[in-house]
Amino acid sequence: MASTRQRFTWQEMRRYWQIHSSRWSKIDYHRDPDGLGNVCYPGAPLWLNQHYARFQKMVYQKLFMLIPPPIAGARALDVGCGAGRWCRFLNERGYDTVGIDLQPELIEINRNRYPDTRFSCTSIQDYFTEEPFDLVSTVTVVQHIPFDEQDVVFQKLRGFLRVNGYAIMLESIHYQTPHVFSNTIKEWQARAEKAGFHCMAILRYDYSPFLRLRSWMAQRLMLILRRSHLNDTALTPETFVASSTGGHRNFFSSLNKTATRLALGLDTIMEPILINSNIALPARHCGFLFKAI
Repeated sequence: MASTRQRFTWQEMRRYWQIHSSRWSKIDYHRDPDGLGNVCYPGAPLWLNQHYARFQKMVYQKLFMLIPPPIAGARALDVGCGAGRWCRFLNERGYDTVGIDLQPELIEINRNRYPDTRFSCTSIQDYFTEEPFDLVSTVTVVQHIPFDEQDVVFQKLRGFLRVNGYAIMLESIHYQTPHVFSNTIKEWQARAEKAGFHCMAILRYDYSPFLRLRSWMAQRLMLILRRSHLNDTALTPETFVASSTGGHRNFFSSLNKTATRLALGLDTIMEPILINSNIALPARHCGFLFKAI
């Protein structure tokens, strides 16, 4: 885990997302209709983001299928809605959907792209609703909230839900960086149970064994270069975003794309097998289905 000095506070994370939005909100929606260049790995090739998004959707759908079909008027909240892909998913399946996010440019675009969905530019901590929801979802969102705020977020999520409502969460169980605050599977479950949830299902994903093997050496080099840069520069959301942007660009321009595509092709075969078996091998992310009790 990164040292305490290297972790952003919640106020710094809010500024991080403002900077992120200004840098990555200009999306070519004809080429990238889900805005993956903003919500997955900014600066990464679209084909790689599509690979990761494909298995996010696979896990999200599997967890969603465990929930009873929505009744008329059922309401859903997508926290950290990004470019609106999960709001669209929920709306198409019968939910009156609300999406919230801290990126103002995306929220404004979403309002035009998805007029049947309500969007609000706010954090989960600041969001309030008078009418409860039947379903809430977060996809790689709570992992970007500092540890000392995560229990507050779980309490808010539980407070938004009716009794017997559901929460679908896909979060990191691997990364620890200045802006990513991962928990283990047991730690995510414990936070949820403390707030009044019962864990109904867990589903590991992002095993990516061949991509991991292919990128291991390059990632080590990236870390060395980033640490060298950040050691000479005060760590702020501005310097971190600038460093990450340059790192992605240099990383992918220097990789042998043929080898990377080969690894991706092998993982495209292996990942569904590993997800369906839910085998307890090292994975980077995990999907959870919680029920409000």
